[in-house]
Parts: sequence; C-alpha cells; structure tokens
Amino acid sequence: MRFRSSRGGWVPPPAPQLVLPGRELIGPGEWPSIFGREAPLIVEIGFGKDTFLLEQAEAQPERDHVGVERDTHRAALFLKRAAARGLANVRALPVAAEMALGLCFPDASIAELHVYFPDPWPKVRHAKNRLVQPWFARESRRVLAPGGVVYMATDDEPYRDQMLDVMSAGGFVNLMADGWQEQAPLGHETKFERLWRRRGRGIHHMLFRDRATTGAGAPALSATTASG
Repeated sequence: MRFRSSRGGWVPPPAPQLVLPGRELIGPGEWPSIFGREAPLIVEIGFGKDTFLLEQAEAQPERDHVGVERDTHRAALFLKRAAARGLANVRALPVAAEMALGLCFPDASIAELHVYFPDPWPKVRHAKNRLVQPWFARESRRVLAPGGVVYMATDDEPYRDQMLDVMSAGGFVNLMADGWQEQAPLGHETKFERLWRRRGRGIHHMLFRDRATTGAGAPALSATTASG
C-alpha cells in the first residue's frame, strides 16, 4: 500500500517507534505518554546511518532516546536496528530539525542534545543553510532541562568557529577547556568521524551548557564531569 500526503509526497506507514507530529505526537509534551514513563530525554539531530544513539540507548536503559532524521528511509533503517537490539527506549522523529526543536519538545525537557557532523555547506553563498544558526541556539536553550548539555562535532574549521560563535552569542558556555578536543567525549566515533580520520582531517568535538545554568564565571569542565 502507498501512503501519500495531501501535498503529494510520500509519508511512512504507521510503524512501532516511528513518531509523526499530528499522528503519534499530538503535542510537544507527549513524550512521557509515547514512552510510557517519565525519564530523562536524549535527542540526536540528524543521525543518518550512524548507530551512536542506539548504543547510548542500549547502555542507558533508564533514559529515553529520540533520533531526529528527516530522511524517512534512514529513520526506517534506524528503527529496524533498534528492534534487532530489542530497544524499547528509542523513537525516530522523521522531521526537519527546525520543526523538531521548534515544535516537538516542550521547554526544559531534554537532558542531552547531540549534533554530529552536520552538513558544513562549505561555499560562502550556502553557509546560510547550516544547521547551527542563532535560531538553533535559541531553541536549544528553550528545550534543555536545567543542567542539560549540547554535544557537537565537525571536521570543518569554519563551521567549528561558527558553532563556537553562535553558541556563545546564544547564551551557552563552552565546557571544553581548550574550546574543542579531538576525541569523542563519550567514546563513540561516528561513521563520518571514522571516514574523516582516515582522510587525515581534524575532528572538533565541543560541549556546551546554558550559561544561566552553569554561571557566567564557572570554569570549563572535562567532558566526563560535564556529562554527569
């Protein structure tokens, strides 16, 4: 059977663990009902074909994990892998990042937000398409729970600098003592990270917390301490 939206685009059929706004997700505060419990919420934007979030869900069964990926085929593969691992604490949200952060999560609801190797849009005329813009910092601050953190990584130096500038201007404190580090603070190397390392590219991991939560004068923390 084919499923088409009113605009003529394909939409996925109903499936366990797939969450669509207006269908399974009636409002931004519905996540406890969707998971059937109250638990810290971990969100990754743009998981692609990587298994980071699945490994986190497996290692932290006491937490709930939502992967945001607008590519419905990648979302389906993600959930197939989640089912193979027997993970009940995973959901896929197949929408754009703007919709996810702007409409799908209530204030102060996310414990950790992860963004790994988003498209750097390296041409100057395309930089406006990058994910990490002022709106991203604004909505990240809104949805993060007190003490919540944002993990980011990129192999692109200009984008790294933009991430640092945007997050700082948006009210975040950088928790990396040297601004960024080469190694993944949680120990997982994503698919893109392994690819870029093989090609000799530098990797830049960053970690941020809301300045209002951390305190403007708070010292930078190690990744282990910051992630709690």
